[in-house]
Formats: sequence, structure tokens, C-alpha cells
Amino acid sequence: MKNEKRFTINTRQLVLCSLFAALIAVGAFIQIPFKPVPITLQWFFVMVSGAVLSPSCAALASAVYILIGLTGIPIFTAGGGIHYVLMPTFGYMLGFILCAYLIGKMAEGGVPLIAANIIATVILYITGFSYYIAVNYLYLGTAIDWKASLLAFLVLPIPGDIVKSVFAAIVSGRIRKAVRQGNA
Repeated sequence: MKNEKRFTINTRQLVLCSLFAALIAVGAFIQIPFKPVPITLQWFFVMVSGAVLSPSCAALASAVYILIGLTGIPIFTAGGGIHYVLMPTFGYMLGFILCAYLIGKMAEGGVPLIAANIIATVILYITGFSYYIAVNYLYLGTAIDWKASLLAFLVLPIPGDIVKSVFAAIVSGRIRKAVRQGNA
């Protein structure tokens, strides 16, 4: 049991983590309806959480958001419930957890926030698109129109996600300074 690392969270961190879980939920409702993946502000809030919170707290904020939605509380873009796990776009939400953690780690390591956000966005695309393929083939048993899928999942979201990445880097840089100084 030597060198055992434990995840501990103080009250301040818990409040900030909860705040970001709530902001991610709010981000689900600030959207441009687009099929098959709506354009929302969830990803923006995930990126900001990764830069502002510790890596573990940022991942926890995304995980809490997902777990609350899976219990049936309608905080996802199309409602809530355990059945959401079988929706083709659920992989993006799972990617939130990993990417929030990675953004936090990169930010701690001195990687510029814009670079961390863009790297995480690429990872999010890979995670989300892989899950989409798996659900379509394994669960739904449907063939994939690769051209349409690549366009909808990877090409069309790029401009908006670049804007979100830049804006999240700017906003989170300012918020991070205040949070780290204990003023927020």
C-alpha cells in the first residue's frame, strides 16, 4: 500500500465540479438542431472544465452529467434514460470524460489551451465516430453510408468546433486564473 494515490476532493472542488456538470447539462439545450449530431455548447463547457478544474474533477463533472442523464432525468439533447447508451451519438458523451481529463493534463503540463482543445476535439471525433460505427453495426445492424457519415460527423462540425476551441481557450484562461487564486 505504499505510494497509494487517492482521489480526494474538497468542498470548493466539489462545488466547481457540480457547477460544470450543470453547465454541460445547460449546454445540451443551447443547440442548433442538426441531424444526426446536433451542434450544442456541451463540448464548449467540457473544454472549459478541463482547463479550469483538475483533470480528475473535470472528468468527474462530465461523468456526473452522464450518470444523471442515464438515470432518466432529461438533461441530454434528446431526453434521458439508460436507453441512451444504445444511441449512435452516445460515444461523444463518453468522449467528454476522457477529453476533459486530457485537457486538464495537457493544461497542467503547459500545453497552450487552444492546442489542448484541438487535440481533444480530434480525440472526441475519433471516440464519437467509433461508437457510432459500433452501434450501427453491432446493435442496429444497419449499413453505414460512409460518405454521408463522414460529412455529418467529421467535416461539418469542424468550423464550429474550431470556434468553440478558440473561445473556450480564451474564456477558460481567464476563469482558470481566478479559480486558481481562490477568487471564484
